Formats: sequence, structure tokens, C-alpha cells
Amino acid sequence: MARINLLDPLLSQRIAAGEVIERPLSILREFLDNAIDAGADEIRTSIDGGGIDRLSVSDNGSGIDREDLRILGNRHATSKIHSLDDLYDIHTLGFRGEALYSIGAVTKLTVSTCSAATGERSTLIIDNGMRSDITEGGPEKGTTVTAEDLFMDIPARRSFLKRASTEASMCRAMVVSKALAFPSVRFTFSSDGALRLDWPKADSLKERVMMLYRGEGIADADVVELHGEGEGFSVDIVAGNQAVKRSDRKEIRIYVNGRAVEEYSLQQAVSYGYGELLPGGAFPYAVVFINDDPELIDFNIHPTKKEVKIRNKAEIHHAIVSLIQSGVKRRIPEIKPVQQEFYLAESESVKRTEGGVRTASYHQSHRSAPIAEPQIPYAEKDRAWLEKAKALMEKREKSRRESPAPEKAKEKDGAADEERIRYIGQAFHLFLIAEKGHDLYLVDQHAAHERILYDELISKCSVQPLLVPLRVEVDQLTDSFLSDHLSVYEKLGITIERRDEGVWEITAMPASCRSMETEIVDFIQSARADEKELESRLFAIIACKAAIKAGDDIDRWSAEELLQKAFSLSEPACPHGRTFMIRLSEKELRLMAGRTG
Repeated sequence: MARINLLDPLLSQRIAAGEVIERPLSILREFLDNAIDAGADEIRTSIDGGGIDRLSVSDNGSGIDREDLRILGNRHATSKIHSLDDLYDIHTLGFRGEALYSIGAVTKLTVSTCSAATGERSTLIIDNGMRSDITEGGPEKGTTVTAEDLFMDIPARRSFLKRASTEASMCRAMVVSKALAFPSVRFTFSSDGALRLDWPKADSLKERVMMLYRGEGIADADVVELHGEGEGFSVDIVAGNQAVKRSDRKEIRIYVNGRAVEEYSLQQAVSYGYGELLPGGAFPYAVVFINDDPELIDFNIHPTKKEVKIRNKAEIHHAIVSLIQSGVKRRIPEIKPVQQEFYLAESESVKRTEGGVRTASYHQSHRSAPIAEPQIPYAEKDRAWLEKAKALMEKREKSRRESPAPEKAKEKDGAADEERIRYIGQAFHLFLIAEKGHDLYLVDQHAAHERILYDELISKCSVQPLLVPLRVEVDQLTDSFLSDHLSVYEKLGITIERRDEGVWEITAMPASCRSMETEIVDFIQSARADEKELESRLFAIIACKAAIKAGDDIDRWSAEELLQKAFSLSEPACPHGRTFMIRLSEKELRLMAGRTG
């Protein structure tokens, strides 16, 4: 008996469909791609039951000729490519000719269209692989495609779908993903009859991306738009500053020629670009739009086109890093006053005393319209706080009398006084308080000192030989890494020699590393990165160990010297990326205290 047989055409069709269609968002992705390729500037998406029961996309594009509709939905039927060479010069989102064929195999697919060339309106239905004759009728413009009852004839596949609400959320995310790359198109999304998203056309990529970011509570002022060009490619980036961050990479989005792709190395380029702007474990909000020569890229490696091969990836990687490094600047955080509005609630709070005199209590209001003359309710003074403040002032005056101040240099003009840093004191054994111009600053003493030491270490690194070498045992990967990167460690001031497989000895290290042998050994055992990152991590460890700690008392003259150096830094951030300086303007302080004059 023969064991090899040809599969039934319908069975093989559904097996092939499983590679392309996983869930409703797979269908939606293909429908949206076709609508965009058709030149539509308005695309409306509607789903019921999470897209499982019904999923429809309508566009106002060029439509489909009736002659083309006759072969639409057959396997490998496409208008996007005609020869092998076209695979290497793709300018459309779709090109394989598998999508509608696969969708028609697992749903009831209806395609209603109006051809812009002929004006003919036609409708085609493919119900789980069974084609019907083309009938008259369709929309007045563009095309409407509808998929109903996904996997109804394949119960096993249908059982793997998630709840309708989860599938609907995925579909909305797909619409957002597509909309970001095409600001000139209006996108709407409705679920179970309710409008969930309506993004109008935008004049720029930043304006479109802010439609997403504003929903996350991100202000326009915290986002920049960057542009750069290279040989055969251009890069546009919409990115948040250091105040805009999250704990994962989900909002580092990469687009190549309009397609959202999963490309870790380019996500990594974004992280490299931010460098010390963000603390360890934090990731930015950034959307990268790459337009590359179609001959240099290949999307034909994954059924969903999520992956891409890029020949000039190294050049694009460098461009992304450089753009972010030069374009995203650190901002010193400012304390914003919390404004509370008060109003008289006559109906509930006005009461009569026994003597007939009315009293009123005040209630906080969150009304959008501000009140011209806010009335602040009386609050009992905190006597303990006043006593503490008085004692602090007496201690400060005594310190000034006992410690003679050094001679002050004569200031050349009035502008110099504005830039003078006046040290006020230390708070919580951690923050140095200083006044400069019309601003009050809080400076984290440990983080500031750490940064100053870090910069000094990078600028001058003296090496000290060890009388007794330090033995370091490493795993196989680290052993191989050390063998290939000995010169990198030598530049960092660490001389390390291999004694046996997995056994190394440190014979010299930076003089500043005295008493840090354990940390240096741990660093060598775990570090596998490029030269710049190794240098940054090593000197950050040294600087952190040697810096003034939180909780340490600091005398006035040391504090003033530390502040002078801190304010002269170009980047007010520790080597780990934390901003160590907070600013509060005189105007904001007066507002917080209720002083309007």
C-alpha cells in the first residue's frame, strides 16, 4: 500500500494559511497593507468580537478592476511584483500574493470594490476556500474587505485564540503601529460599534507620534524630532528626553521603509545613543523611521515580514547613535508647584452659629478654570517645625562666626553676581542646597562627586604594578573574550595575563583602584562589551566607591568646591545616568508659598 499521497487542495491551502494567519491582527495587518498600497488617505477599521466574529477595513484608494478581481484570492496572485528582479526593488508593503489566499481559506472573505480606472463596482466572496461568482455592487470609492468567522471550520485553531477583549487590544495596537509610519493617512478604529481611535492626518512624524505619546502623559516639550542622511538612506527619529523613560524596550520602535520590524541591533543603537542620559535598567521612548534603498534590504525571510536583512546596517546603526547623542539633550528637572484652587460651597458648607453669624468652610476644587484670587484656608502653625528651623539658623550663624570665609574675588560686573553660586546648606545628609541667579538648586552630593571623579579618571589614569598578582578564574566565554580584548584592558590601566585555561592574573591596575580588588575581579569575570562600554563601567565602579556617600557630613568649603565643579559639568548626571541636580525657580517658589507680588 502506498504511503505517500497528494494532499487534498483545501487541506494544503489551510496548512499554508496557518503560516500567515495566526489571529485577527494577522488579517488586519494584511488588510491595512493593501489599503496603504492602494494610495488611500483614509482607512477605517471595524471589528466585532475581537475581530474573530468580524473584521472589516474600508479605504478610499484606487480600488480593483473587475478583471483583476477574477484572479484575486488565488495563491501567488499579486499586482506588486512581476519578475524575480522585482524582489530586490520592492516599494510596497505587500508583495507575496499569499495574504488574501490564506485569509479566504480560514474565513468568509468578502471584497467589495470600486475601480478608479473604470468606475465598475464589484463584489467577490471566498468562503473558507470556496469562491463565488463576482456580483455587481460595491462602495462608491475604494475597497472594503471583510473577514468573518475566523477558523470556524478549524475548531482546534479557534480554541487557541485569546479572549475577544485581548484580541481587540492587539488589533488596536496594530492600527497604531501602521498609523505611526503614515502620518498623511487618517486612521479610525471601532470595536463592537464603539469608536476607539480616530487619528487625523498629521503634518509631520512628530505630530503623528505625539498622538500616541500624549496618551502616555508625555508632553510635546519632552520630545524632539531628528533627521539624518547617509549614502542611500535617511533616518528620522522622534525621541523623548531623559525625563521620558520606562523599564522595558517596548517603546523603541523601528520602521524600515514603512514596515515595523523586530531588529534588536537597531534597538540597541537607540540605547547606545542615550548612553548616560538614562539610568541603568531604564529605556527610552523613541520611534526610528529608516528609508533605505530597496536594493539594500530583503523582507522576503519571514511570512509576516517582521524581520529584515539590511546590507548597510552598520552605517545606519552609526547614524542612529550619532543623531541621538547630538540631538537629545539632558534637561535639569524642575520642581513644579502643585496649584490648588478653593471655592466657597454655600449650599453645604455655610452654617449659622448660635449668634446668627455665618461661617464658611473651604473645599478643594479641580475645576479647569482658575480663580483669580485664591483664598488659602487657615492652618495651625507647626511649632515643632519652627523650633527646628530656629535651631538650624543659630547653628549656621555660629558656624559662620567660627569659620572665617576666604577672600572673595572682585566681580567684574553685575552679570557675574547672577552666576555666583551661594551655598546654603546640606539637607538630609544627602542634598547640597545652593542659590544661583534666580534659581534654587538641590544637588545629590554622592552622584555629583561620583561624576566629577569619573571625569577625572577618564582624563588621567595612572597605573600601579601589583607586588602580588590577583588570580582571576573565568568561564569559557569570558576566557575567550579576554584573549581577544587584552588591548582594551591595557588602555583602561589593567594589565592581565593568561596562566592557564580559565585562569588569569592581574599584574597592574589604576592607582585609584587601591582597596577595590574584589570589585575589579568581579568586573573582569562578568564584563563582555565593547571598549567604550568597558571603560564607562570600570570607571563608574571606581568613582562610585570613592565618592562621598549619602549620609556623610560635608564641611562648607568642601561643599562649595563640589558645587563649583558640579555646575561646570556639561552633563549633570552620574556615570550610571541619574540626574543629580533639581532646579526650583524663585517665581515657582513664590507661587508655592502663595506670594503673588
